[in-house]
Amino acid sequence: MAQTKNDRTMRLAWILLAFALISAVLVSGTMAKYVTTASGTDTARVAAWGVNVAGDGALFDTNYAADDSTYTLTADSVISTAGNVVAPGTSGTAAAFTITGTPEVATRVTFAAGAGSALAGWGGYEPIVWSVTINGATTSDLTFDQMLAALDGVSLDFAPNTNLSAAATDVAVAWDWPFSTGAANDILDTNLGNAATPATITLNLAATVTQID
Repeated sequence: MAQTKNDRTMRLAWILLAFALISAVLVSGTMAKYVTTASGTDTARVAAWGVNVAGDGALFDTNYAADDSTYTLTADSVISTAGNVVAPGTSGTAAAFTITGTPEVATRVTFAAGAGSALAGWGGYEPIVWSVTINGATTSDLTFDQMLAALDGVSLDFAPNTNLSAAATDVAVAWDWPFSTGAANDILDTNLGNAATPATITLNLAATVTQID
């Protein structure tokens, strides 16, 4: 009788152990899951602009080199101690503007002739001839007004990371006052030189650099 009781106890113990193992498997299976984790980091800065535009003041000068090789007293035949001047036989050329910077965006450079550009005191006589160079193409023998019109509205586009100092050479202005083109003009030139109020040239140009979207 005691043996039977022990057998029952052992069977019950084995049954309980089996249930425990089955429960452990079920619980572990229930708590299992797929897990995928990802992370990403990105950083940006503002694209560089760094553009500077300045009017080029080299179109006129205080001194002009002598062209007559027989004149040996000085290297210059025109010397002013009171600001820039023009005179028969002088000439000049310069970029319209000095533009610097290498922006990381596409840019457009536009030019406009300002309302302040004018010839004053010349009495309708215009001995100076002008020329304009745009992208290597030069238009010559222009009057003052024709020169302004040629510059007004010029638009140049540049790709990102272009050194805009090249734009300074893409648009240039040149002038020339021919020396002694005839007796009649010599008299008119002399009258300008003797005028109580000297004739003047004012060249007012604007350059704008903008980003292209």
